[in-house]
Amino acid sequence: MSDDRNTLSILVATDNHLGYLERDPIRGQDSFDAFSEILQLAQAYKVDMVLLGGDLFHDNKPSRKSLHQALSLLRKHCLGDKPVSIEYLSDPLVDFGSEFPNVNYEDPNINISLPVFSIHGNHDDPSGHGNLSAMDMLAISGFVNYFGKQAEIENIRVSPVLLRKGETRLALFGLGNIRDERLHRTIARKHMTMCQPSEDTDKWFNLMVLHQNRAAHGPKNHIPEHFLSDFLDLVIWGHEHQCMVDPEYNHQRAFYVSQPGSSVATSLSPGEAVAKHVALVKVNRRNFKIDKIRLKNVRPFVLEDVVLAQVPGLSPQSTEKEIVEYLRVRVEKLIAHAQTLYNVQLNKGSEVVEPALGAQPKPLVRVRVDYTGGFESFHPQRFGLLFADRVANPRDIVYFYRKPRSSSAATTDTRLARQGLANESAIPEPVDAVHVESLIGEFLDDASMHMLVDLELADAVRLFVQKGDTDAIVQSLKTTIDDTQKIILEQTLSELDINEKKLDEHIAKTRSMRRKKAVEDGKGLVVEMQSSRDASQPAKSSAAMDIAISKTNATTDQKGLSGGNTGFGNDSDYDSSDSGNDDEDDDDFRQAGEDLNLPKGRKSAAARQTKPSLTLASKRPRAGGRVAAKASEETDMPPPSLVARPSRNARSTLSAKQSSNDTKSESAQFSGSEAIASDSEESVEPTPVANRKRQRTAATTASTSHAPATKRGRGRGRGRGRGAMSLQHSSASNNSQLPVVNIDDNDSDNDFDGKDNSENSLEPTNASAFG
Repeated sequence: MSDDRNTLSILVATDNHLGYLERDPIRGQDSFDAFSEILQLAQAYKVDMVLLGGDLFHDNKPSRKSLHQALSLLRKHCLGDKPVSIEYLSDPLVDFGSEFPNVNYEDPNINISLPVFSIHGNHDDPSGHGNLSAMDMLAISGFVNYFGKQAEIENIRVSPVLLRKGETRLALFGLGNIRDERLHRTIARKHMTMCQPSEDTDKWFNLMVLHQNRAAHGPKNHIPEHFLSDFLDLVIWGHEHQCMVDPEYNHQRAFYVSQPGSSVATSLSPGEAVAKHVALVKVNRRNFKIDKIRLKNVRPFVLEDVVLAQVPGLSPQSTEKEIVEYLRVRVEKLIAHAQTLYNVQLNKGSEVVEPALGAQPKPLVRVRVDYTGGFESFHPQRFGLLFADRVANPRDIVYFYRKPRSSSAATTDTRLARQGLANESAIPEPVDAVHVESLIGEFLDDASMHMLVDLELADAVRLFVQKGDTDAIVQSLKTTIDDTQKIILEQTLSELDINEKKLDEHIAKTRSMRRKKAVEDGKGLVVEMQSSRDASQPAKSSAAMDIAISKTNATTDQKGLSGGNTGFGNDSDYDSSDSGNDDEDDDDFRQAGEDLNLPKGRKSAAARQTKPSLTLASKRPRAGGRVAAKASEETDMPPPSLVARPSRNARSTLSAKQSSNDTKSESAQFSGSEAIASDSEESVEPTPVANRKRQRTAATTASTSHAPATKRGRGRGRGRGRGAMSLQHSSASNNSQLPVVNIDDNDSDNDFDGKDNSENSLEPTNASAFG
């Protein structure tokens, strides 16, 4: 370019997933080959920096081999004597906050020629003792500038990394992955603050990188684009694996969004089949442009859908041999097509990169077979033996699924079932959503562990299972016991007579307080759901049940990335496990339940210019004559409506036995959103039912004066009066002071007023291409 002195070039990549299938003899090096190519491209295009959008590693605790290869690649491509032409202007303690708070290319002990800036994703996020991640290891070694890590979730402050090259000033905002439900709630409550320089605000190019769900997988487990500040110019969106590098304009917020996607396929879904690129972003003052660079060292992946009912010559009476032969021919054609696509990929890739996969790599092939209509499936792995030496995934070439029944048919069956006109055996009983906290809650009730909080323990179990934190459960128990002892000692300091009953009351009160705080913190993945036995709700449709059942049975189909329209028709026709975000997403284990519930350059100190004077914004000018700052919070939206969390049990059953002399006490099991038992001394008597048929209501009646008092049981059905628990949001505001930034408040629209604000948005003048 003619204005290179003022043009800051950035190579952007996201979701590299180093170490994915590293033990696979065929695909084990794929992630490292792609990442090596990205660093080679950065050197070839002489970029000023590399920006990574999260999920550099596939595992939260990467193997020593993965760490060794990652460090080897970074050392090979990022160390050297080439001067770094970008100035670092902000506070390193605020931006990086590590033991060595400094940007790596200004460290006199490290010879960095290619700076790498990165946030963490959901795969390599901080966890465990010390709240560290693999990214902290790379940062402490001096190879990566790790930013975007939040100290607390309830009050999020996103402070930019300020960089300058010539007359171009870049404010780089980073937000590492936070569980979508928590982040959604924090932003909606206006507890997220975006900071920007207070001096020459309109001269900074504002770029933000984040790692969250972009596609809506539910009402609150994604981050809508309008949640982000409207002063941003460009947003780099990580986590979504489908490559959509071309910037998309958001009319409501007047910024552009670019989604580079992953550099390696971690699932056999349509989004992963899209050609993979990295983005070359060039920023000149307030203008920018994005060039796509095709990746060469990516294993070819082809996907096809087959509907057996639409194949001429096949019928439900066709033999397995006939169906296998048809699919074999289809796979042969796909293998040939994959080689053609790979040749095109080599031609479009950069000439400076050598092919790492060879001339004829084994492709990834996926055939999704709809066998609805009476067709029989067969063993996919046995079919894969036909192509064991020709494809990279012989074990899961074929994926069988059935389309769910139409909504009209499901509605009819539901109506008939509710009217008692349909045969009960003809309609399968609704599958209840099972949540981790539900199972733990039942266990705690059965074991009479009254001190433990189900949501805290569920969060510890999640860390143990998904993050491999072997100390999570022990640490959770220790924290619970220590905190409970401390609170009870404070409460009973003035009491002289402490008996067992009073101690139980204090434990129950302490547990209630801790559970309320756990709900506010979003622990345990609490989601809004109701029991399928609740009479106030209609029966779940068979279509939803089919989806849930197919999710359970889809063990050979890894979860994929979906970042919009994949071009393969209506994704709702397929099992949603084949079109998700990634194979280890935090939301995997509850999707069925949601369906059922519906809706360097070195330079001397003299050579460096004085850093800009920045202040933290407040609602009024600060004392001392500092520049008055703009004050804002992230969005002007009211807090979301809060609902009571239903009780733990997944089923609602009401049963009672009647004795001949009516002297025996009746037993009952309850669940639902009502409070089953009271904390007062009044007894609760269940409504007796003559037969043992399950009811769809969970009604309770208070005992009369002449009825004998009954004690609450210790079984699974014991109620604790939690059904109508009310959730309260924190009103605490973020008043911490940082001497480098100020808050901007340009939001004046109501994001929840249901109106389209696009007509008030001005077309940007800062996104024009150069030249």
